[in-house]
Amino acid sequence: MDNKNEVLFDPGYAPIVIDSIGQIGYTYYIFSAIPNLKLKRLNFPNTFKKIERLLKINISFYLGCLLWANIISNYKDCEITGNKLLGEDAKEEEYTSEINFLINFLEKDFPRDCKYFMNKQYSPDEKYIKILKTYKEFLIINNGFVSCSNTNQILIPKGCKKFSAEVIETVKEKINSAISKKDITLLFDCFEYIL
Repeated sequence: MDNKNEVLFDPGYAPIVIDSIGQIGYTYYIFSAIPNLKLKRLNFPNTFKKIERLLKINISFYLGCLLWANIISNYKDCEITGNKLLGEDAKEEEYTSEINFLINFLEKDFPRDCKYFMNKQYSPDEKYIKILKTYKEFLIINNGFVSCSNTNQILIPKGCKKFSAEVIETVKEKINSAISKKDITLLFDCFEYIL
């Protein structure tokens, strides 16, 4: 918080995740473009490792957004600064497209390809699906954040736990640590506080 009447839209996640958000689809597209089935089988283990790493970063970011929103929603009538989405044209199919892709990818495409190319069963971490589905609800109830200029306008999904003052301080410390260490995956330690 800059002062008691302002809160940041992003506490500092963007510089950490800028190179990873949206890269799962691109990585998968590059893999899918390999024309030779034998080459695909050889390439899939490396693609699998890269996608697993990107999934953890991407989903940590969505969890982090839920954590931060829960914190700032406790500050009544504060201006939200740095929301670059403010005033944009909001179309649900656009602002949910990445989340829809990830949910489908984790529930269908990735398990299918793991079975086919590595003869390996893949079941996504239940936390991943829960975070993605909750974040999708968060996007929808907040209309893609295009009107969120004040903390009173932030709506928290029903499935999220309300933070106590003690939990707020604990989560803020974890967020600050993740940002300073440039490791957003540390936020998974806060999963139980919110979902």
